[in-house]
Amino acid sequence: MEKMISYARAKELIDREIPHLGSETIEVTRGHNRVLAQDTPAYVSLPSAKISFRDGYALLSKDSAPGKRFKLSHPVFAGHPRAEPIPQGEAVWIATGAVIPDGADAVIDEEKVKKLGDEIELLEKVDPGLNIREDTEEFKKDEVLLSKGALIGSREISLLIAGGYFEIEVVRKPILWVIAVGDELRHPGTVTRPGQIYPSAGWLIASMSEELGCALARVILVEDDPEALIEALPSPAEADIVITVGGTGFGRKDIIVDTLNALKANIIFQGVKTRPSHSLIFSRKDNQLIFSLPGRISATEIGFNIFIRSAIFKMMAKPDDTVIVQARAKTDLEARKDLRLILRGKLELKDNELWAEPLRMKSWHREMVEADGYIILEENRKPSKIGDRVQFMIHRNRVPFFFPKS
Repeated sequence: MEKMISYARAKELIDREIPHLGSETIEVTRGHNRVLAQDTPAYVSLPSAKISFRDGYALLSKDSAPGKRFKLSHPVFAGHPRAEPIPQGEAVWIATGAVIPDGADAVIDEEKVKKLGDEIELLEKVDPGLNIREDTEEFKKDEVLLSKGALIGSREISLLIAGGYFEIEVVRKPILWVIAVGDELRHPGTVTRPGQIYPSAGWLIASMSEELGCALARVILVEDDPEALIEALPSPAEADIVITVGGTGFGRKDIIVDTLNALKANIIFQGVKTRPSHSLIFSRKDNQLIFSLPGRISATEIGFNIFIRSAIFKMMAKPDDTVIVQARAKTDLEARKDLRLILRGKLELKDNELWAEPLRMKSWHREMVEADGYIILEENRKPSKIGDRVQFMIHRNRVPFFFPKS
């Protein structure tokens, strides 16, 4: 076990331990924001035959000329191909998406003909292939539509359905348990006594994990008792990720390390040189990752977003969508040797430049709601003066406010 390690080392160790998740089969219509676990060759060709690109009249182009008349035959509609070919000198009205009948090689627009009873008169010559989509123009049967690892959105779902898919194989969602530790915790909806609180930090972690795509299995409250915690922790077969909240410090009732040792979990590291969330503990038991966050919600939120968020993305084979920008400091900012400082902050767009200032509210919960993200002051840097550039990690839901087209 490594103790009180650097931010970079912590990220390196977490990345090294990420297990490979298996796959699951889901309906393609439920595939939004999932990752393909295998290539997807088309089951059908599209189009599967020559079809009309628009409503018009199908005819043989070599017989066309301005003033040339064609006798009209029975119309052709999408989904109802004509069995017999069009006789020479005849044309048929054809709907968009309908199969081009034999004996025709072009479709002239309705506005480019005169309708004369059961005949049409052309206003211009027609080129072969006009308004026709060739068979397999989009893709051929067995052509790979999307490759393994593709992130699925609405357009990808449309493509897969067009290729004949009803079900797809995707990376399964990691199953997550959250365990909030503390004698003072009470379930939402129950009555509290002075000093007792509701587990807002535990449910914050549960909600953020679900937002990222985890399958939330349980949120459990446990007293500051090692035996109760051991009893509450799921087996590796029950959960891919366990996040405990509380009990990571160095007080008499900070029970996480003793509990992990009793479970024979492999504690990878204890403590990171960041403020807040310096008491983060990272462990592994078989293929199960265990992240132990401090219980103070100000540190809980930052620890999750700085360390666990990227691990969940990697586990699900998704691209990390973290957005970090350069902003100018609106106030002087401290620096600490060998310590990375993370401050909740507000952004302001002024004269086409982003300006950042830290939030220092007495209410941690309100501060979280008000913040646009985090000012990140790397270790071993000089203190920042007003106007100096600093890193700012923008909360994903705040990005459109500052980058409307991103």
